[in-house]
Amino acid sequence: MHVRAVLKVGGSLISVALDLMCSLVEAHVSCLIVPGGGPFANTVREFQSVLDDTTAHWMAVGAMNQYGWFLSAASTQITTKINQDLSGVSVLLPFDEVYANDPLPHSWDVTSDSIAAWVAHKLNQDLVIATDVDGVYVDGHFTPSIGARAITGHTCIDAFCPSLIQTYDMTCVIVNGRYFDRVLNALNGVPTVSTTIHSGE
Repeated sequence: MHVRAVLKVGGSLISVALDLMCSLVEAHVSCLIVPGGGPFANTVREFQSVLDDTTAHWMAVGAMNQYGWFLSAASTQITTKINQDLSGVSVLLPFDEVYANDPLPHSWDVTSDSIAAWVAHKLNQDLVIATDVDGVYVDGHFTPSIGARAITGHTCIDAFCPSLIQTYDMTCVIVNGRYFDRVLNALNGVPTVSTTIHSGE
Protein backbone atom coordinates (compact mmCIF):
# COMPACT_ATOMS: atom_id res chain seq x y z
CA MET A 1 0.00 0.00 0.00
CA HIS A 2 1.19 3.52 -0.73
CA VAL A 3 0.63 6.81 1.02
CA ARG A 4 -2.54 8.26 -0.47
CA ALA A 5 -2.60 11.62 1.28
CA VAL A 6 -0.47 14.02 3.28
CA LEU A 7 -2.16 15.55 6.31
CA LYS A 8 -0.68 18.36 8.37
CA VAL A 9 -2.10 18.34 11.90
CA GLY A 10 -1.82 21.84 13.33
CA GLY A 11 -0.54 22.58 16.79
CA SER A 12 -3.75 24.51 17.46
CA LEU A 13 -5.49 21.11 17.62
CA ILE A 14 -3.34 19.70 20.40
CA SER A 15 -6.31 19.36 22.80
CA VAL A 16 -8.14 17.04 20.37
CA ALA A 17 -5.20 15.77 18.31
CA LEU A 18 -4.92 12.31 19.86
CA ASP A 19 -8.65 11.69 19.36
CA LEU A 20 -8.29 12.85 15.75
CA MET A 21 -5.38 10.47 15.22
CA CYS A 22 -7.36 7.60 16.70
CA SER A 23 -10.26 8.35 14.34
CA LEU A 24 -7.86 8.18 11.38
CA VAL A 25 -6.49 4.84 12.55
CA GLU A 26 -10.00 3.46 13.07
CA ALA A 27 -11.02 4.61 9.58
CA HIS A 28 -8.08 2.68 8.06
CA VAL A 29 -6.89 5.62 6.01
CA SER A 30 -3.46 5.63 4.44
CA CYS A 31 -1.79 8.96 5.11
CA LEU A 32 1.44 10.56 6.18
CA ILE A 33 1.03 13.02 9.05
CA VAL A 34 3.17 16.14 9.11
CA PRO A 35 3.02 17.61 12.62
CA GLY A 36 2.73 21.29 13.36
CA GLY A 37 4.89 22.99 15.94
CA GLY A 38 2.24 23.94 18.47
CA PRO A 39 3.34 24.96 21.96
CA PHE A 40 6.78 23.50 21.29
CA ALA A 41 7.40 26.01 18.48
CA ASN A 42 5.87 28.78 20.60
CA THR A 43 8.65 28.18 23.10
CA VAL A 44 11.16 28.92 20.33
CA ARG A 45 9.30 32.15 19.54
CA GLU A 46 9.70 33.25 23.17
CA PHE A 47 13.47 33.26 22.68
CA GLN A 48 13.47 34.82 19.20
CA SER A 49 14.95 38.08 20.50
CA VAL A 50 18.24 36.35 21.30
CA LEU A 51 18.31 34.02 18.29
CA ASP A 52 19.28 34.51 14.66
CA ASP A 53 16.76 33.37 12.04
CA THR A 54 18.65 30.21 11.10
CA THR A 55 18.95 29.00 14.68
CA ALA A 56 15.26 29.73 15.30
CA HIS A 57 14.33 27.92 12.08
CA TRP A 58 16.05 24.69 13.06
CA MET A 59 14.77 24.86 16.61
CA ALA A 60 11.22 25.27 15.24
CA VAL A 61 11.64 22.30 12.90
CA GLY A 62 12.87 20.35 15.90
CA ALA A 63 9.69 21.39 17.69
CA MET A 64 7.73 19.63 14.93
CA ASN A 65 9.48 16.41 15.94
CA GLN A 66 8.31 16.95 19.52
CA TYR A 67 4.70 17.33 18.40
CA GLY A 68 5.16 14.32 16.14
CA TRP A 69 6.13 12.18 19.11
CA PHE A 70 3.05 13.49 20.93
CA LEU A 71 0.82 12.47 17.99
CA SER A 72 2.40 9.02 17.88
CA ALA A 73 0.91 8.29 21.29
CA ALA A 74 -2.25 7.36 19.38
CA SER A 75 -0.58 4.07 18.39
CA THR A 76 0.66 5.28 15.04
CA GLN A 77 3.97 4.44 13.47
CA ILE A 78 6.85 6.91 13.32
CA THR A 79 9.03 7.58 10.30
CA THR A 80 11.96 9.93 9.76
CA LYS A 81 11.92 9.45 5.98
CA ILE A 82 9.61 10.85 3.33
CA ASN A 83 8.59 7.44 2.08
CA GLN A 84 5.83 6.53 -0.36
CA ASP A 85 5.81 2.89 0.73
CA LEU A 86 3.99 3.24 4.03
CA SER A 87 0.66 1.80 5.09
CA GLY A 88 -1.91 3.08 7.54
CA VAL A 89 -1.31 6.26 9.50
CA SER A 90 2.33 7.27 9.86
CA VAL A 91 3.74 10.33 11.61
CA LEU A 92 6.73 12.01 10.01
CA LEU A 93 9.44 13.41 12.26
CA PRO A 94 10.62 15.92 9.65
CA PHE A 95 13.83 17.33 11.09
CA ASP A 96 16.30 14.94 9.43
CA GLU A 97 14.79 15.30 5.95
CA VAL A 98 14.39 19.08 6.18
CA TYR A 99 17.90 19.55 7.58
CA ALA A 100 19.47 17.35 4.91
CA ASN A 101 17.66 19.11 2.04
CA ASP A 102 17.26 22.63 3.52
CA PRO A 103 14.58 23.45 0.92
CA LEU A 104 12.99 26.57 2.42
CA PRO A 105 13.94 30.06 3.64
CA HIS A 106 14.85 30.47 7.31
CA SER A 107 12.07 32.79 8.39
CA TRP A 108 8.92 32.79 10.51
CA ASP A 109 7.07 33.24 7.19
CA VAL A 110 7.94 29.55 6.76
CA THR A 111 6.30 27.25 9.29
CA SER A 112 5.05 23.68 9.31
CA ASP A 113 2.49 24.58 6.60
CA SER A 114 5.25 25.21 4.07
CA ILE A 115 7.17 22.16 5.23
CA ALA A 116 4.03 20.05 4.78
CA ALA A 117 3.61 21.44 1.26
CA TRP A 118 7.20 20.48 0.47
CA VAL A 119 6.63 16.97 1.84
CA ALA A 120 3.44 16.57 -0.23
CA HIS A 121 5.32 17.73 -3.32
CA LYS A 122 8.08 15.16 -2.69
CA LEU A 123 5.39 12.45 -2.60
CA ASN A 124 3.49 13.89 -5.58
CA GLN A 125 0.41 14.30 -3.40
CA ASP A 126 -1.96 17.13 -2.68
CA LEU A 127 -2.11 18.43 0.87
CA VAL A 128 -4.77 18.56 3.57
CA ILE A 129 -4.16 20.96 6.46
CA ALA A 130 -6.21 20.36 9.61
CA THR A 131 -6.35 23.45 11.78
CA ASP A 132 -8.77 25.14 14.19
CA VAL A 133 -10.83 27.14 11.65
CA ASP A 134 -13.19 26.09 8.87
CA GLY A 135 -10.95 27.44 6.11
CA VAL A 136 -9.86 30.71 4.51
CA TYR A 137 -11.79 33.90 5.16
CA VAL A 138 -11.64 36.84 2.76
CA ASP A 139 -12.83 40.18 4.15
CA GLY A 140 -14.49 38.27 6.97
CA HIS A 141 -16.35 35.89 4.68
CA PHE A 142 -15.67 32.17 4.41
CA THR A 143 -14.64 31.04 0.94
CA PRO A 144 -14.82 27.39 -0.19
CA SER A 145 -12.33 27.87 -3.04
CA ILE A 146 -9.56 30.36 -3.75
CA GLY A 147 -6.48 30.66 -5.92
CA ALA A 148 -3.14 30.78 -4.15
CA ARG A 149 -2.29 34.07 -5.90
CA ALA A 150 -5.31 35.70 -4.26
CA ILE A 151 -4.12 34.94 -0.74
CA THR A 152 -2.37 37.92 0.79
CA GLY A 153 -1.57 38.97 4.30
CA HIS A 154 -2.29 36.89 7.39
CA THR A 155 -4.52 33.82 6.90
CA CYS A 156 -4.79 30.41 8.50
CA ILE A 157 -1.66 29.23 6.64
CA ASP A 158 1.82 30.71 6.76
CA ALA A 159 2.82 33.53 4.44
CA PHE A 160 5.14 31.44 2.27
CA CYS A 161 2.84 28.47 1.68
CA PRO A 162 0.69 30.06 -1.10
CA SER A 163 3.78 30.60 -3.25
CA LEU A 164 4.72 26.93 -2.81
CA ILE A 165 1.23 25.84 -3.84
CA GLN A 166 1.76 27.82 -7.03
CA THR A 167 5.30 26.60 -7.63
CA TYR A 168 4.40 22.97 -7.03
CA ASP A 169 1.11 23.25 -8.98
CA MET A 170 -0.68 21.46 -6.19
CA THR A 171 -3.98 21.66 -4.33
CA CYS A 172 -4.29 22.31 -0.60
CA VAL A 173 -7.49 21.74 1.39
CA ILE A 174 -7.92 23.59 4.69
CA VAL A 175 -10.29 21.85 7.08
CA ASN A 176 -11.36 22.25 10.70
CA GLY A 177 -9.69 19.39 12.52
CA ARG A 178 -12.12 19.57 15.42
CA TYR A 179 -14.65 17.89 13.11
CA PHE A 180 -13.11 14.51 12.45
CA ASP A 181 -15.61 13.60 9.73
CA ARG A 182 -14.54 16.65 7.75
CA VAL A 183 -10.92 15.59 7.91
CA LEU A 184 -11.79 12.09 6.72
CA ASN A 185 -13.89 13.51 3.90
CA ALA A 186 -11.07 15.81 2.82
CA LEU A 187 -8.59 12.93 2.81
CA ASN A 188 -10.97 10.83 0.72
CA GLY A 189 -11.81 13.59 -1.73
CA VAL A 190 -15.39 13.87 -0.51
CA PRO A 191 -16.90 17.39 -0.51
CA THR A 192 -17.05 18.89 2.97
CA VAL A 193 -16.88 22.21 4.79
CA SER A 194 -13.40 23.38 3.83
CA THR A 195 -11.43 25.73 1.62
CA THR A 196 -9.64 24.38 -1.41
CA ILE A 197 -6.60 26.42 -2.40
CA HIS A 198 -5.62 25.80 -5.99
CA SER A 199 -2.51 26.87 -7.83
CA GLY A 200 -4.26 29.10 -10.36
CA GLU A 201 -5.62 32.63 -10.09
